[in-house]
Amino acid sequence: MKVNSASATLIILCAFALLLAEDETTIIYPPFKHTWGIHKGTEAKLDMLLDDRTDFDNPQGIAVTRLRSWDDPKSKTDDDEITAFGVNSNRGEIIYNSSMYSLALFGKRGSGRGEFSNPHGICATEDGDVYVADTDNRRIVHLHIGKEKLRWIKSFGENFFKKPFDVKVVPGGTLYVSDNALDSIFVLDTSGTLIKKIGGLFAPRGLDVDSKNFRWSAYKQNFIAVVDSFGKRIVMLDRLSGKIIHRKNFYELNMPDADLQYVAIDYLDNIYITDSVRCQIHKFDRKLNYLTSMFKCGMEEYRLDHPRGIDIWRRFGQIIVAERASAQYFWVAVDVKNLKIDFDREAEKIILSLFVTEEAYITAEINGKGIEQKLGRKRRIDSGQQKVEFDLPPGLESGKYKIKITVEPTYSSKKYFKKEYERKIKI
Repeated sequence: MKVNSASATLIILCAFALLLAEDETTIIYPPFKHTWGIHKGTEAKLDMLLDDRTDFDNPQGIAVTRLRSWDDPKSKTDDDEITAFGVNSNRGEIIYNSSMYSLALFGKRGSGRGEFSNPHGICATEDGDVYVADTDNRRIVHLHIGKEKLRWIKSFGENFFKKPFDVKVVPGGTLYVSDNALDSIFVLDTSGTLIKKIGGLFAPRGLDVDSKNFRWSAYKQNFIAVVDSFGKRIVMLDRLSGKIIHRKNFYELNMPDADLQYVAIDYLDNIYITDSVRCQIHKFDRKLNYLTSMFKCGMEEYRLDHPRGIDIWRRFGQIIVAERASAQYFWVAVDVKNLKIDFDREAEKIILSLFVTEEAYITAEINGKGIEQKLGRKRRIDSGQQKVEFDLPPGLESGKYKIKITVEPTYSSKKYFKKEYERKIKI
């Protein structure tokens, strides 16, 4: 498909206008030139790529990685080419992209080699190791992908799992498995040997892990984030001791109907949780402070259809979300709420008060009375409620001015997306 530059520009501008029309921009669709406008995998696209060999049938966990076997070390243009593995639970299948232009299937229903029964969670490494929580077979399945095809390695855990729901792997060879029936997280090595069991949970579901061993982790906090209490609570535990650090009950957040499913952690240790009933993604910071909830139910743009699995390629903030009968592709961006701009006459400062849903870069500019000038350097601010001060230029003449505020994400989307605000002030 060829698109001339004028048409491409028009498409990009239309997509950007749609984006600006949305209230929530914590995560956004990638730009047109990155996806050619294809950011949602539907049943129709599935049929086209797999010749009607399967349908979405209770999708569950998602795993995203950048395979080393795909990498051309002489080029940086392919660094964002990720592989996604999705669990198609009722059919006992793993759906994955065997290249950037093709899909493949692995598995079928059953209890033997190459078979799954009601599988849920999945994770994958850059080296091509894939682990699946094969729930009703009471085991973890280890698969491996080379350049294109998944193959079966082994299964383990049948002697101590009862209902494994989700699985995550930490570099160095440690697996974390939530067991929905045993109210615990099991810690194993990748051979299947049990290291320890972490209790104190109630019907845990999806989980994710941060570790100092992760290359793409800014804070390397060594924690586990897990959904428990039948999807009503998110819990943060110390990865090494197993002790609970923080917990957040969704009744306290006035969301008693929440049905939390899976968890993903981004590069900055923010925590994203899918909510199937409310059709939302809830976001918390690295201390489990609530930041925002995104989306509503629906099939349109910027809507979710009862989401389940979620995963993030942390290096670039690329997000894949599994829905009831599709999957969507997003980028981490940023949203701004409750922006206030004040002038401190005595200190000769512009004082900003704002809430941001992701760490961000912020700049300020003053216009009027023949001047157009940036106020100091670009600042990096943390997520949550923030206060930022900018010094006014010395000897500024009294009168009316415009203050322009620009907020940009820190991820790849910063090249394509920013939020701008203007306010008039009297000096």
